[in-house]
This record gives sequence, structure tokens and C-alpha cells, in this order.
Amino acid sequence: MEEVSVSPIKYVVILALLGMIVLALFLLPLAPTKAQNKGSFAAALTGNTICSAGLGCDTNKNQFNVMPNESNQEQGQTPSLFPFGGLFSGSDSKNLAGDPIISIVNIEGQNSVYRIINGLKHSLPTTEIFYSYSFNLNMVQKITVQELNKYPDARLFTVKDAEETEKPTIYYLTDGGMLRPILNDKVFYSYGNRKEDIIAINQKEFNYYPRNQYIFVEMPKLNRDIYQITGGIKRYITPVAVKRLDLKESEIVPVNQTEFDEYPEGEPIIF
Repeated sequence: MEEVSVSPIKYVVILALLGMIVLALFLLPLAPTKAQNKGSFAAALTGNTICSAGLGCDTNKNQFNVMPNESNQEQGQTPSLFPFGGLFSGSDSKNLAGDPIISIVNIEGQNSVYRIINGLKHSLPTTEIFYSYSFNLNMVQKITVQELNKYPDARLFTVKDAEETEKPTIYYLTDGGMLRPILNDKVFYSYGNRKEDIIAINQKEFNYYPRNQYIFVEMPKLNRDIYQITGGIKRYITPVAVKRLDLKESEIVPVNQTEFDEYPEGEPIIF
């Protein structure tokens, strides 16, 4: 009987095919995933998994949910939200460049995202503003309502890269989400404010907030007369004019007597 010889080329081909299959199985998990779509921000937040700095990733849990409303942070020596310092520290520590450490946080089941900075919290008002700070979804940490409530709201702001470099204007953010410039240090300290509680926001966020134009005196004695503040002066608004302007209660903000007195008086608004 004749012996059947097998060509060694066939062995080479078979081994090459097996090698390609093994290599394909190895590389498949490393294929890049699809890029995040900024348009569905809340959905992306809900579906994302956060890897806490220094804590590793938990692939079995959905650690991160939604996004927001720089900054933001609280005041004083409040404890860190997370057991490790660094990028996501909740304290008022600073990095080597002297900049405050910022945490980006979100409460599970809610859409608001906050910056925790200098011990104060500040809600980022829109998705566009979130991305304007070069933040990304992987930076967002999950916290509880109780942890977030440890931090008071940020109320004092300056604008990054503003033209006034030596003594930038300080703005107060009202409960209604309006900004009002603080005239001077006398007014600033009359409210018990501290310079270390001032937070810098960028121009895009600054442009988002409407300006506070209408005030009344609340302290030390309530005066229900309404004034418009514009161009650094105050103007009394008669009841007839108030009715014509159709002002909403949220647009009229209380101030103390010290601040009120610092505005020179202009012509009244009669009609």
C-alpha cells in the first residue's frame, strides 16, 4: 500500500487560521465604544458608570446617574465627600498650582449637577455651561442628598478673565437666580460675607443669569417702596408704574439699609 503524504503547507495554513481566530477573540473587547452624544445629556448621565478617582470601576453597578444644577461647593472646613483627596475632594484644599479642588456631583435620580468648590455647592444651570468648563460625564460623582446638604450654596461670584483684573466686580446671586453687583467693601461686609467664599465663573455662565434690577429695603426696618437700580443709581417706582411694569414678586429682592444708602438717588419712575 502506498503511503499518503500530507503537504506541510496545509499545516502552516491551518495554524495561521487558528492564530488569526485567537487574535480576533483577544482584540474584540478592546474595540472602541461609540462616542457620547451630548444631546441626550440626562440619558447619558443615567446610563454612565463612574470610576471614582482611586476607587476603581465597579462593572456590576450603575454608580452614576444624572446631571445638573460649578460649582459647586461649600464653605469652611467641611469634610470630604469621598474617602480620598485629589480631583474629587470635597474640602477646600488646593492643588500645586494654587487652584481650588473641584468636585462634580449629582444626586441619584435627579438631573442637577453641582460643582463643589471651596466648601460651597453651586448648581450648573445648563448642559452647555457644564461642557463650557471642559467637564465630562466621567467626572460626575454620585452622592446622597444628606451629603450635598452639608454644603451651603455659593452666592458670591466673579467672572474669569474679566477686563477688571486688579479688582474684579463681585456679584451676588439671588434666590431667584439673578445677579447683582456689590458696590463696594462696605456693602460686601455689611452682609457678613467673606472674600474666601467668592467663586469664579466663566463668561458663558455669567451671561446666562439675568440682572437684578428691582429692590426694597428689608433690614433693619421693612420699607415696601420699590426701587429700580440701574447704572449705579436707584430710582423710586410709583405704585402706578409698578402696576404698569407688571413686576413679578421674584424680580423684587430685599436689600439691607447699608446697600440701599450706597446708591445715589435718581429721578423717580412715575408712570
